[in-house]
Amino acid sequence: MIIRNSVIALCAIFLVAGTAIAKQPNAVLQAIDDALPGTLINDPTIVDWVVYGNSKKPKQVSAPETPGQFAMQLKVAKKGAQKYDMGVNVPIRTGITSGNMITVAFWARAVKAETADGSGIVGVRINEDKAPYDGFGDQDIKIASNWKLYEAKMRATMTVAAGQAVAGFQLAGAKQTIEIGQVYVLDMGAS
Repeated sequence: MIIRNSVIALCAIFLVAGTAIAKQPNAVLQAIDDALPGTLINDPTIVDWVVYGNSKKPKQVSAPETPGQFAMQLKVAKKGAQKYDMGVNVPIRTGITSGNMITVAFWARAVKAETADGSGIVGVRINEDKAPYDGFGDQDIKIASNWKLYEAKMRATMTVAAGQAVAGFQLAGAKQTIEIGQVYVLDMGAS
């Protein structure tokens, strides 16, 4: 898997100082972008996102098993009527072009989950960061108890202006405690 192998190498890449063709705002993001397929359209070095809904207070926790070594711990107080009743939004810096393939890759683990099999449940989508929160790519992903890199692949069905989109992680599908580490949102182009 291209993304998994690329992400494993990211710890060493954080020490690299940019390349000749810069398309990112700083050398660290450029090094990460150079190691991944497609174009990086968020900032995976930030693990301090907007949390909404019935969450207990989120907190940053150590995650030495992941490339960034930090994660956000999110405790869902109770299962919601809708999975989007509680979640976290990761900002996307660039615009989204309708027809392009988008990959959301993220490190996560379920600390505990009140589900039949004990797996966490995370809904992943791309949406506008304003009402009525139109979006695309809705996928539910089961999250294991150990750290793992997950991927959601989707085709953009709408165009969104730069700075107006987020990668949404919907968490109210169960009463659960989920930790999410680095998130990589990649624009893979139209093919």
